[in-house]
Amino acid sequence: MIDPAELWAGLAPDLVMASIFGLLAIGSVLGLVYWIGRRNRTIADDPALWSGRDYPCPQCGAPMQQGWVLLGKGAIWSERAAGRPGAFSHLGQALPNTISMQLKPAANMAWRCDACRILTVDYDKLVRS
Repeated sequence: MIDPAELWAGLAPDLVMASIFGLLAIGSVLGLVYWIGRRNRTIADDPALWSGRDYPCPQCGAPMQQGWVLLGKGAIWSERAAGRPGAFSHLGQALPNTISMQLKPAANMAWRCDACRILTVDYDKLVRS
């Protein structure tokens, strides 16, 4: 018959290692969330943000529509010579001010030309409603 004390004694090192690994994983996730939050600058919505910011489409010259864009996991930029960002790109590679970690997410100001399908994004700041 198996002695419960011996069973627990044999499992104790495995449980300790699993607990340490779990705590390190949770700490890493919390650290990443904190780091991303500090990289992003969020300001309140104000009509003055749009003042003097009417842009023509770079392709057809028509006025671009003003609006908002929510980028999901952030805007991950890669120079053309470096190739496209891969499927394993992560939040840490996103451009600053393109990820909102708030429950009611902030968004970036954007302009688009519907005819040419061109989108211009201002990632200087995130704007919350």
